[in-house]
Amino acid sequence: MLMERLNNGGLVPFSVKLLVFLSIIMGGTLFMSNLAALKIWNFFGIPVDAGILLFPISYIVGDLLVEFYKQKVADYVATCAAIFAVIASGVMLVAEVLPDYPNADNTAFSVAQSATGRIFLASVAGFIASQLLNNYVFVKIRKNMAGYRLASLASSGVARIADIAIFETLAFFGKLSLTEFLIQASFAYLAGMILEAILSIPSGWLVGYLHVKVDR
Repeated sequence: MLMERLNNGGLVPFSVKLLVFLSIIMGGTLFMSNLAALKIWNFFGIPVDAGILLFPISYIVGDLLVEFYKQKVADYVATCAAIFAVIASGVMLVAEVLPDYPNADNTAFSVAQSATGRIFLASVAGFIASQLLNNYVFVKIRKNMAGYRLASLASSGVARIADIAIFETLAFFGKLSLTEFLIQASFAYLAGMILEAILSIPSGWLVGYLHVKVDR
């Protein structure tokens, strides 16, 4: 039915536009948060990666995907984003071994390629594990007639534990002292939840508006 409308020059349904838009944001957030994670900043003596400023967006997008397209679609989008990220990192590694052209300045490439190292792979692993867990918990809570915002925050609270455990361990364990590691992991969890709680206010309003548009 959808392909028929598209082939006949019909308008693209809002639900399809929204799915494409959310999928792009999911993939873009994964890549941008990985780049941001390369920046380790000092928060009153706590080493923090700047990726925490962007990563909460992926949870909100995941919740919206589950809300409007169900868990299987949300899982599929997250899995595709993770697979593409791994493939892209593989391509970057292959490009790294290509011989440099004489007198060419490849400094910019070296900086970009550094983003596909340990932190990048740790982020992808934490991303896919936490997204799938987030989607699962969100569905379970919503089935019990909980409101969207409650389900969103509760599922993120659970999923973040998996994300922090995987990402922080793979990315920073051994680079920091045990005390610094535990402080950073705890701060990353709390800061992420606070940021998402703030973002959940406009996203909660957005859900009502989108339901009107999608359910037409």
